[in-house]
Amino acid sequence: MQLVFVDRKTKSFAVIPETLEDLWLLEKVIEPGDEVEGTVIRRVKREDERGSGQLRKVFVRIRVESVDFHEYSGALRVGGIVIEARPEDVVGKGKHQTLEVRQGRSITVRKAVWSEYAIDQIREAVNESKKPKVLLVSIDDESATVFTLSQSLRRLAIVRNPHRGKRMGSGDFSEFYGQVLRVVDDSEPEIVIVGGPGFFYEDFIRFAQAKGSKKRYIGVRTAMAGTKGIHEIVADRLNSVIQEHHLSQISQYLDEFLRRLAKGDPVAVGDEVEQYAQAGAVDVLLIHENFLLANRERAREILTAVRNGGGKIFIIPRSYSPGTTVEKMGGMVAILRYR
Repeated sequence: MQLVFVDRKTKSFAVIPETLEDLWLLEKVIEPGDEVEGTVIRRVKREDERGSGQLRKVFVRIRVESVDFHEYSGALRVGGIVIEARPEDVVGKGKHQTLEVRQGRSITVRKAVWSEYAIDQIREAVNESKKPKVLLVSIDDESATVFTLSQSLRRLAIVRNPHRGKRMGSGDFSEFYGQVLRVVDDSEPEIVIVGGPGFFYEDFIRFAQAKGSKKRYIGVRTAMAGTKGIHEIVADRLNSVIQEHHLSQISQYLDEFLRRLAKGDPVAVGDEVEQYAQAGAVDVLLIHENFLLANRERAREILTAVRNGGGKIFIIPRSYSPGTTVEKMGGMVAILRYR
Protein backbone atom coordinates (compact mmCIF):
# COMPACT_ATOMS: atom_id res chain seq x y z
CA MET A 1 0.00 0.00 0.00
CA GLN A 2 1.23 3.48 -0.85
CA LEU A 3 -0.07 6.38 1.23
CA VAL A 4 -0.19 9.50 -0.94
CA PHE A 5 -1.47 11.95 1.70
CA VAL A 6 -3.53 12.30 4.89
CA ASP A 7 -5.46 15.50 5.68
CA ARG A 8 -7.29 15.39 9.00
CA LYS A 9 -8.86 18.84 8.46
CA THR A 10 -10.78 17.59 5.43
CA LYS A 11 -11.01 14.02 6.83
CA SER A 12 -9.44 12.72 3.64
CA PHE A 13 -6.60 10.48 2.48
CA ALA A 14 -5.32 9.02 -0.80
CA VAL A 15 -3.75 5.61 -1.29
CA ILE A 16 -2.52 3.30 -4.03
CA PRO A 17 -3.35 -0.35 -3.21
CA GLU A 18 -0.66 -2.81 -4.31
CA THR A 19 -2.04 -6.22 -3.28
CA LEU A 20 -5.34 -8.06 -2.88
CA GLU A 21 -4.84 -7.70 0.87
CA ASP A 22 -4.76 -3.91 0.40
CA LEU A 23 -8.09 -4.03 -1.45
CA TRP A 24 -9.67 -6.03 1.36
CA LEU A 25 -8.38 -3.49 3.87
CA LEU A 26 -9.94 -0.66 1.84
CA GLU A 27 -13.25 -2.52 1.75
CA LYS A 28 -13.24 -2.36 5.55
CA VAL A 29 -12.11 1.29 5.70
CA ILE A 30 -14.53 2.77 3.12
CA GLU A 31 -18.07 3.07 4.48
CA PRO A 32 -21.48 4.29 3.23
CA GLY A 33 -21.62 8.07 3.50
CA ASP A 34 -17.94 8.53 2.69
CA GLU A 35 -16.89 10.32 -0.50
CA VAL A 36 -14.54 8.65 -2.97
CA GLU A 37 -12.74 10.26 -5.93
CA GLY A 38 -11.43 8.49 -8.99
CA THR A 39 -11.65 8.24 -12.75
CA VAL A 40 -13.95 6.30 -15.05
CA ILE A 41 -13.73 5.68 -18.77
CA ARG A 42 -16.61 6.96 -20.92
CA ARG A 43 -17.18 6.90 -24.65
CA VAL A 44 -17.90 10.45 -25.81
CA LYS A 45 -19.34 11.33 -29.22
CA ARG A 46 -19.98 14.82 -30.53
CA GLU A 47 -23.12 15.48 -32.54
CA ASP A 48 -21.15 16.11 -35.73
CA GLU A 49 -18.84 13.13 -35.20
CA ARG A 50 -19.08 9.91 -37.14
CA GLY A 51 -18.40 6.49 -35.72
CA SER A 52 -18.65 5.38 -32.12
CA GLY A 53 -16.83 8.33 -30.55
CA GLN A 54 -13.72 8.52 -28.38
CA LEU A 55 -12.85 7.01 -25.01
CA ARG A 56 -12.14 9.64 -22.35
CA LYS A 57 -11.11 9.60 -18.72
CA VAL A 58 -13.66 11.40 -16.55
CA PHE A 59 -13.06 12.52 -12.95
CA VAL A 60 -15.91 11.72 -10.55
CA ARG A 61 -16.56 12.11 -6.85
CA ILE A 62 -19.30 9.92 -5.41
CA ARG A 63 -21.09 9.59 -2.08
CA VAL A 64 -20.66 5.95 -1.21
CA GLU A 65 -23.64 3.61 -0.93
CA SER A 66 -21.96 0.20 -1.32
CA VAL A 67 -18.48 -1.33 -1.18
CA ASP A 68 -17.67 -4.91 -2.23
CA PHE A 69 -15.57 -7.19 -4.37
CA HIS A 70 -16.92 -8.04 -7.79
CA GLU A 71 -17.08 -11.83 -8.04
CA TYR A 72 -15.67 -12.04 -11.56
CA SER A 73 -13.00 -9.36 -11.76
CA GLY A 74 -11.72 -9.42 -8.17
CA ALA A 75 -11.66 -5.59 -8.16
CA LEU A 76 -13.07 -3.53 -5.31
CA ARG A 77 -16.27 -1.89 -6.55
CA VAL A 78 -17.41 1.32 -4.84
CA GLY A 79 -20.92 2.42 -5.82
CA GLY A 80 -22.72 5.67 -5.07
CA ILE A 81 -24.25 8.91 -6.28
CA VAL A 82 -22.18 11.40 -8.30
CA ILE A 83 -21.74 14.70 -6.45
CA GLU A 84 -19.01 16.12 -8.72
CA ALA A 85 -17.79 15.30 -12.23
CA ARG A 86 -15.39 16.84 -14.72
CA PRO A 87 -16.59 17.37 -17.39
CA GLU A 88 -20.19 17.44 -16.14
CA ASP A 89 -21.74 16.89 -19.56
CA VAL A 90 -20.29 13.36 -19.68
CA VAL A 91 -21.33 12.15 -16.22
CA GLY A 92 -24.07 14.22 -14.60
CA LYS A 93 -24.55 14.96 -10.91
CA GLY A 94 -27.09 12.82 -9.10
CA LYS A 95 -26.52 9.78 -11.28
CA HIS A 96 -25.42 6.45 -9.91
CA GLN A 97 -21.81 5.53 -10.66
CA THR A 98 -19.48 2.66 -9.75
CA LEU A 99 -15.74 3.13 -9.34
CA GLU A 100 -13.52 0.10 -9.79
CA VAL A 101 -10.49 0.16 -7.48
CA ARG A 102 -7.64 -2.03 -8.69
CA GLN A 103 -4.07 -2.67 -7.69
CA GLY A 104 -1.79 0.18 -8.76
CA ARG A 105 -4.57 2.79 -9.15
CA SER A 106 -4.85 5.82 -6.89
CA ILE A 107 -8.02 6.45 -4.90
CA THR A 108 -8.95 9.42 -2.69
CA VAL A 109 -11.35 8.96 0.24
CA ARG A 110 -13.06 11.64 2.33
CA LYS A 111 -14.47 10.10 5.51
CA ALA A 112 -17.88 11.07 6.82
CA VAL A 113 -16.58 10.22 10.30
CA TRP A 114 -12.82 10.35 10.84
CA SER A 115 -11.23 7.13 12.11
CA GLU A 116 -7.68 7.08 13.51
CA TYR A 117 -7.96 3.30 13.73
CA ALA A 118 -8.52 3.09 9.97
CA ILE A 119 -5.50 5.31 9.27
CA ASP A 120 -3.39 3.22 11.67
CA GLN A 121 -4.29 0.10 9.70
CA ILE A 122 -3.37 1.82 6.42
CA ARG A 123 -0.05 2.97 7.88
CA GLU A 124 0.63 -0.60 9.00
CA ALA A 125 0.05 -1.81 5.43
CA VAL A 126 2.30 0.99 4.15
CA ASN A 127 5.09 0.04 6.56
CA GLU A 128 4.84 -3.57 5.43
CA SER A 129 5.15 -2.53 1.79
CA LYS A 130 8.25 -0.39 2.53
CA LYS A 131 10.31 -3.44 3.43
CA PRO A 132 12.84 -4.03 0.61
CA LYS A 133 11.43 -7.32 -0.62
CA VAL A 134 13.12 -7.01 -4.00
CA LEU A 135 16.70 -5.98 -4.75
CA LEU A 136 17.79 -5.23 -8.32
CA VAL A 137 21.46 -5.58 -9.31
CA SER A 138 22.88 -4.62 -12.71
CA ILE A 139 26.46 -5.82 -13.07
CA ASP A 140 29.31 -5.96 -15.59
CA ASP A 141 33.10 -6.11 -15.32
CA GLU A 142 33.43 -2.49 -14.18
CA SER A 143 30.69 -1.91 -11.61
CA ALA A 144 27.44 -3.09 -10.01
CA THR A 145 24.45 -0.78 -9.62
CA VAL A 146 22.06 -1.80 -6.82
CA PHE A 147 18.47 -0.57 -6.42
CA THR A 148 15.84 -1.42 -3.81
CA LEU A 149 12.21 -1.79 -4.75
CA SER A 150 9.52 -1.22 -2.14
CA GLN A 151 7.06 1.62 -2.66
CA SER A 152 9.38 3.07 -5.27
CA LEU A 153 12.62 2.33 -7.09
CA ARG A 154 15.57 3.77 -5.17
CA ARG A 155 19.29 3.55 -5.84
CA LEU A 156 21.07 1.95 -2.92
CA ALA A 157 24.69 1.75 -4.06
CA ILE A 158 27.18 1.69 -6.92
CA VAL A 159 30.03 -0.73 -6.29
CA ARG A 160 33.13 -0.15 -8.45
CA ASN A 161 35.37 -3.03 -9.40
CA PRO A 162 38.70 -2.16 -7.70
CA HIS A 163 40.57 -3.84 -10.56
CA ARG A 164 38.59 -2.34 -13.45
CA GLY A 165 40.64 -1.49 -16.50
CA LYS A 166 43.27 -4.13 -15.72
CA ARG A 167 43.78 -7.50 -17.35
CA MET A 168 41.92 -9.93 -15.12
CA GLY A 169 41.68 -13.67 -14.85
CA SER A 170 38.36 -15.32 -13.97
CA GLY A 171 39.39 -15.61 -10.32
CA ASP A 172 40.18 -11.92 -9.93
CA PHE A 173 36.51 -10.93 -9.61
CA SER A 174 36.14 -12.41 -6.10
CA GLU A 175 36.99 -9.15 -4.30
CA PHE A 176 34.52 -7.21 -6.46
CA TYR A 177 31.79 -9.84 -6.10
CA GLY A 178 32.39 -9.95 -2.35
CA GLN A 179 31.78 -6.22 -2.04
CA VAL A 180 28.54 -6.50 -4.02
CA LEU A 181 27.39 -9.46 -1.89
CA ARG A 182 27.90 -7.45 1.32
CA VAL A 183 25.55 -4.77 -0.03
CA VAL A 184 22.98 -7.43 -0.92
CA ASP A 185 23.20 -9.15 2.48
CA ASP A 186 22.93 -5.88 4.41
CA SER A 187 19.63 -5.08 2.65
CA GLU A 188 17.97 -8.37 3.69
CA PRO A 189 15.71 -8.71 0.62
CA GLU A 190 13.46 -11.68 -0.07
CA ILE A 191 14.45 -11.87 -3.71
CA VAL A 192 17.44 -10.60 -5.72
CA ILE A 193 17.16 -10.02 -9.48
CA VAL A 194 20.60 -9.82 -11.09
CA GLY A 195 21.00 -8.66 -14.68
CA GLY A 196 23.69 -7.57 -17.07
CA PRO A 197 25.41 -8.20 -20.38
CA GLY A 198 27.77 -11.12 -20.88
CA PHE A 199 28.37 -13.75 -18.21
CA PHE A 200 28.85 -11.49 -15.20
CA TYR A 201 25.33 -11.71 -13.74
CA GLU A 202 25.44 -15.53 -13.84
CA ASP A 203 28.96 -15.56 -12.43
CA PHE A 204 27.95 -13.34 -9.50
CA ILE A 205 24.95 -15.55 -8.66
CA ARG A 206 27.21 -18.63 -8.59
CA PHE A 207 29.65 -16.73 -6.36
CA ALA A 208 26.88 -15.69 -3.93
CA GLN A 209 25.47 -19.19 -3.68
CA ALA A 210 28.94 -20.67 -3.18
CA LYS A 211 29.39 -18.28 -0.26
CA GLY A 212 26.25 -19.72 1.35
CA SER A 213 23.76 -16.98 0.49
CA LYS A 214 20.25 -18.42 0.98
CA LYS A 215 18.37 -15.66 -0.83
CA ARG A 216 16.47 -16.43 -3.99
CA TYR A 217 18.46 -15.20 -7.00
CA ILE A 218 17.03 -14.74 -10.49
CA GLY A 219 19.28 -13.96 -13.45
CA VAL A 220 18.16 -11.72 -16.32
CA ARG A 221 20.22 -10.95 -19.42
CA THR A 222 20.13 -7.26 -20.36
CA ALA A 223 21.72 -5.33 -23.19
CA MET A 224 23.22 -2.71 -20.88
CA ALA A 225 24.53 -2.40 -17.33
CA GLY A 226 24.15 0.38 -14.76
CA THR A 227 20.96 2.37 -14.29
CA LYS A 228 19.86 1.67 -17.87
CA GLY A 229 20.21 -2.04 -17.15
CA ILE A 230 18.03 -1.62 -14.04
CA HIS A 231 15.35 0.04 -16.17
CA GLU A 232 15.53 -2.88 -18.61
CA ILE A 233 14.83 -5.29 -15.77
CA VAL A 234 11.90 -3.20 -14.54
CA ALA A 235 10.38 -2.85 -18.01
CA ASP A 236 10.79 -6.44 -19.19
CA ARG A 237 10.77 -8.86 -16.28
CA LEU A 238 9.84 -7.34 -12.94
CA ASN A 239 6.07 -7.98 -12.87
CA SER A 240 6.38 -11.62 -13.90
CA VAL A 241 9.22 -12.24 -11.45
CA ILE A 242 7.34 -10.75 -8.48
CA GLN A 243 4.21 -12.75 -9.37
CA GLU A 244 6.30 -15.93 -9.59
CA HIS A 245 7.85 -15.08 -6.22
CA HIS A 246 4.44 -14.56 -4.58
CA LEU A 247 3.23 -17.93 -5.87
CA SER A 248 6.50 -19.49 -4.75
CA GLN A 249 5.85 -18.25 -1.21
CA ILE A 250 2.34 -19.70 -1.30
CA SER A 251 3.77 -23.02 -2.51
CA GLN A 252 6.37 -23.09 0.27
CA TYR A 253 3.83 -22.40 3.01
CA LEU A 254 1.36 -24.89 1.53
CA ASP A 255 4.07 -27.57 1.56
CA GLU A 256 4.91 -26.63 5.16
CA PHE A 257 1.23 -26.87 6.14
CA LEU A 258 0.91 -30.35 4.58
CA ARG A 259 4.08 -31.53 6.33
CA ARG A 260 2.77 -30.30 9.68
CA LEU A 261 -0.63 -31.84 9.03
CA ALA A 262 0.96 -35.24 8.35
CA LYS A 263 3.13 -35.03 11.50
CA GLY A 264 0.33 -33.79 13.75
CA ASP A 265 1.96 -30.43 14.39
CA PRO A 266 -0.23 -27.36 15.13
CA VAL A 267 -2.38 -26.50 12.08
CA ALA A 268 -6.02 -25.60 11.48
CA VAL A 269 -8.31 -26.57 8.60
CA GLY A 270 -11.54 -25.02 7.32
CA ASP A 271 -13.97 -23.63 9.90
CA GLU A 272 -11.64 -24.20 12.85
CA VAL A 273 -9.26 -21.55 11.42
CA GLU A 274 -11.68 -18.86 12.60
CA GLN A 275 -11.44 -19.69 16.32
CA TYR A 276 -7.65 -19.81 16.21
CA ALA A 277 -7.56 -16.50 14.33
CA GLN A 278 -9.68 -14.85 17.03
CA ALA A 279 -7.33 -16.31 19.68
CA GLY A 280 -4.26 -14.82 17.96
CA ALA A 281 -2.77 -18.25 17.31
CA VAL A 282 -2.46 -18.06 13.50
CA ASP A 283 1.09 -17.63 12.24
CA VAL A 284 0.33 -18.08 8.50
CA LEU A 285 -3.10 -17.99 6.86
CA LEU A 286 -3.65 -19.44 3.39
CA ILE A 287 -7.09 -18.45 2.14
CA HIS A 288 -8.52 -19.19 -1.30
CA GLU A 289 -9.86 -16.35 -3.42
CA ASN A 290 -13.13 -18.22 -4.08
CA PHE A 291 -13.74 -18.45 -0.33
CA LEU A 292 -13.15 -14.71 0.02
CA LEU A 293 -15.62 -13.85 -2.70
CA ALA A 294 -18.31 -16.20 -1.38
CA ASN A 295 -17.92 -15.24 2.33
CA ARG A 296 -17.06 -11.55 2.34
CA GLU A 297 -18.15 -10.55 5.86
CA ARG A 298 -16.79 -13.65 7.55
CA ALA A 299 -13.53 -13.49 5.61
CA ARG A 300 -13.09 -9.82 6.54
CA GLU A 301 -13.35 -10.68 10.24
CA ILE A 302 -10.85 -13.53 9.90
CA LEU A 303 -8.36 -11.39 7.96
CA THR A 304 -8.63 -8.63 10.56
CA ALA A 305 -8.06 -11.05 13.44
CA VAL A 306 -5.00 -12.60 11.78
CA ARG A 307 -3.55 -9.19 10.90
CA ASN A 308 -4.12 -7.89 14.44
CA GLY A 309 -2.44 -11.01 15.79
CA GLY A 310 0.68 -10.40 13.69
CA GLY A 311 0.08 -13.32 11.32
CA LYS A 312 0.99 -13.50 7.64
CA ILE A 313 -1.83 -13.60 5.09
CA PHE A 314 -1.65 -15.15 1.63
CA ILE A 315 -4.63 -15.02 -0.74
CA ILE A 316 -4.44 -17.91 -3.20
CA PRO A 317 -5.51 -16.82 -6.72
CA ARG A 318 -8.11 -18.91 -8.52
CA SER A 319 -5.64 -19.33 -11.38
CA TYR A 320 -3.15 -21.17 -9.12
CA SER A 321 -4.04 -24.85 -9.56
CA PRO A 322 -2.25 -26.24 -6.45
CA GLY A 323 -4.56 -23.99 -4.44
CA THR A 324 -7.46 -26.39 -5.09
CA THR A 325 -6.05 -28.37 -2.14
CA VAL A 326 -6.96 -25.49 0.16
CA GLU A 327 -10.33 -24.98 -1.54
CA LYS A 328 -11.23 -28.64 -0.88
CA MET A 329 -10.29 -28.19 2.79
CA GLY A 330 -12.94 -25.57 3.35
CA GLY A 331 -11.28 -22.65 1.60
CA MET A 332 -8.69 -21.82 4.25
CA VAL A 333 -5.93 -23.46 6.24
CA ALA A 334 -3.48 -22.09 8.80
CA ILE A 335 -0.11 -22.80 10.33
CA LEU A 336 -0.51 -22.20 14.07
CA ARG A 337 1.81 -20.93 16.76
CA TYR A 338 0.09 -23.25 19.26
CA ARG A 339 -3.06 -25.27 19.76
